[in-house]
Amino acid sequence: MIGSFHTPYNIPHNAEPSVIVENYNTQGNLTNEVFYHAPQRVVTFWQNSVETLLALGLRDRIVAAVGVPYPDCIKEEYRADYEAIPIKQMQPLDTENILMLRPDFILGWASTFTQRYIRTTEFWNSRNVNTYIAPTSMRSQKQKTIEDEYKYILDMGNIFGREEKAHAIVANMKDEINYIQNNTAGREKPHAIIIEKQKDILKVYGKYTLAGNILERVNGRLIDTGVSINYEQLIEQNPDVIFLIVCEEDYVNAKSIAQQLYDNNALQDISAIKNHRIYTIPLFMVYSSAVRTYDGIKKMAEGLYPDLYYEVSQDE
Repeated sequence: MIGSFHTPYNIPHNAEPSVIVENYNTQGNLTNEVFYHAPQRVVTFWQNSVETLLALGLRDRIVAAVGVPYPDCIKEEYRADYEAIPIKQMQPLDTENILMLRPDFILGWASTFTQRYIRTTEFWNSRNVNTYIAPTSMRSQKQKTIEDEYKYILDMGNIFGREEKAHAIVANMKDEINYIQNNTAGREKPHAIIIEKQKDILKVYGKYTLAGNILERVNGRLIDTGVSINYEQLIEQNPDVIFLIVCEEDYVNAKSIAQQLYDNNALQDISAIKNHRIYTIPLFMVYSSAVRTYDGIKKMAEGLYPDLYYEVSQDE
């Protein structure tokens, strides 16, 4: 049930909304976000936001892109448009600087719209700025799914009048999943675990995460041991495949982090280690990934079924 409507202030009484989308506010409540025109000055937080707008051909609407570590993280086909954005930085923009940019729309994660970061959705809404929180960044949403990423893309297409392009992007993802499922039907599903190395802790991405949902949709058998796993438990689970998530600060160190697992003498009897089947995946492909969900789908499918795309590549 929708808790409230956000309607921009100072809108003429006879004005008709152009778009209404369901989203969240800072408190985690569902709300209807009302748009009276397609946004013209957008501030994007994190990679999913900027790449989705770039994929929809909206580079000229973005006044600032925050949260991309370096340009090579951006998909090559969007990179030239990304470079043309006036403000690009990994570091946060403070509230005063954002206000100076005169945005009419801010895209981010739940963690973006907090009092300690850039202020709440209510703060921005009261200043005629529409907001949108990526659904899979909401802690209140227990199950994260690919459908959430479809909705994000379709909502952006709806808000900006790029529905046809948005539907084509989503259809491409659905077609890829269908291809994978059809071509792996009846095969034994590899046992796979998704982990992130955090100092001496191995964080596990389980069935309620987007990463886990992707793995299961591409016909992998997900090992879900809870929020973390130690090396002894990893040996007991003996995964066929290990997907190693790397975060922003470690994108350039992905190979060396994987090598640490290969070089660990205690792990040598694990199937994934013996068969050299550790695959690194950047976080932006499996966490609030939007248009890059497609890359996460393919990465996991290729790791689970290395032969899946072999015949296609041979025929090209």
